[in-house]
Amino acid sequence: MPLIHQLHLGHIRLPDSHPRAAELTCAIFSYAIDHPDGVIVIDTGPRAGHPIIDDLYAPEVMSIVDALNNASIDERDVAAVINTHLHFDHCGQNHLLDHAPVWITEAELDVSATEFYTVPEWANIEPDRLRLAADSETIADGVTILHTPGHTPGHLSITARTDTGLEIIVGQACYTCAEYDANTVALTDMHAADWHTTGLDSLARLRALRPDRAHFSHDAATYRPERHRKAATPLTSSDPAH
Repeated sequence: MPLIHQLHLGHIRLPDSHPRAAELTCAIFSYAIDHPDGVIVIDTGPRAGHPIIDDLYAPEVMSIVDALNNASIDERDVAAVINTHLHFDHCGQNHLLDHAPVWITEAELDVSATEFYTVPEWANIEPDRLRLAADSETIADGVTILHTPGHTPGHLSITARTDTGLEIIVGQACYTCAEYDANTVALTDMHAADWHTTGLDSLARLRALRPDRAHFSHDAATYRPERHRKAATPLTSSDPAH
């Protein structure tokens, strides 16, 4: 059965203009699904060396290759990369796994071409690597991609059947484990204000699956239903998001 590893890829500094600036930094997590058919990596984090990103966010980066090796995974065993979305802190090291295809939604690919959305050269996916993921598409035995727009128009999440049961890589469909538990997403974490209802619907879809574990891009905590309450009613949050 697949096994999910959380990979800490470093953190970025949040500039004063950022809605979560009071938190000072943002941790960044990738995930590796150690699958019998090959390792599937979800998000690859940022990289250093871009003048604007370095100036605004001062990333302190762990190489995705080193993070995989620390989890006793050989990077050459990576069979696929999935980008939950194409913001710079989720796709910056795709190039270090350039032997593997990259799965993304068509909506995300489209929006990534808009000005100021991301770092274009980091988000660029070569045609021979590009795989467009349909909603509810199974890409390996027990591993399914779900479209969960809200934070971005083409955001996706991943479900995997493991020995633990059903596990979900939420990505940034919500920012924290606490938000997942409260059944809410922050308005300021949405692509735009008019995406808030869509984001709430995406989170509700994930929660309706009643996963045994849920994992997040910017929170080290893992949701476990036996440790967390289950909120029955969506809340409207004004808490800022990344």
